[in-house]
Amino acid sequence: MPCLRHCCTMVAILLLAVQSGMAQQTSAAKPADASQEVLAVVNGTKLTRLDFEQLLQQYRPEVQEWATNNKGQIMRDLVTLELLAQEGKKLHLDQDPEVQAQIRVRTKDVLARSVVQKYVTERANITEDAIRKHYEATKDEYTIGEQVSARHILVRTEGEAQEVLKELKQGKDFADVARARSLDSSASQGGDLGTFGRGDMVAEFEKAAFALKVGEISALVHTQYGYHIMKVTQRTPARLKPLDEVKEDVRSALISRYVDTLLENLRRTAKVQIVHPEYTFE
Repeated sequence: MPCLRHCCTMVAILLLAVQSGMAQQTSAAKPADASQEVLAVVNGTKLTRLDFEQLLQQYRPEVQEWATNNKGQIMRDLVTLELLAQEGKKLHLDQDPEVQAQIRVRTKDVLARSVVQKYVTERANITEDAIRKHYEATKDEYTIGEQVSARHILVRTEGEAQEVLKELKQGKDFADVARARSLDSSASQGGDLGTFGRGDMVAEFEKAAFALKVGEISALVHTQYGYHIMKVTQRTPARLKPLDEVKEDVRSALISRYVDTLLENLRRTAKVQIVHPEYTFE
């Protein structure tokens, strides 16, 4: 099971890289010669527009947007990075085994992301028709089940619950009684639980909630937490999200499936020997 979780994590990382890379390609594509324009020279080493853009992509999106009018600040970071790298070479840190291992891992990471992005872009064939067909075949994944919004009052004993129910039948406001009597953390919000679907609450509570009409107050409901009285404030029927709303989710699902297959094929055809038994995986 840990192995499966690891695979999912790796696919998620690669998927994010692909989506990010494709967005950058479409929004910031430039001729190859323009990317090699020299923007600065540090102790004889040229820093190009491509170097600048690659560093910029490491920042959060909001910083990238800010950098449009503050290019000098990013250039200062690039120059600082170059100066520190040059200093590291003077100190022969690039020959340190630990540093070399970090460089190898980062090089492999960049290559891995680039390979996946190239294959997805050129070979995955994720067309509009493929997206529509996948959506039609997996509609259950894009269906939101019936939901209810409700308030509740929680007390310890059946006697207390009967007293609360009597107050409500006498016309007292449900939210006011919840604030005064409920033991639940929702008491300060008048017992408001927000909106929930099937499977979100304990079975007894869920059964009672979904049986109520809007505005109806329940009988006593006993759960492991005590005695509940609830009132449904809204019901939302199940609905299928339209394709336009989930198109990017469908695209991501297709990319993820393609990357899964790609990785499985690479593993199956590779000659892998785990020397230390503690590091064996399925």
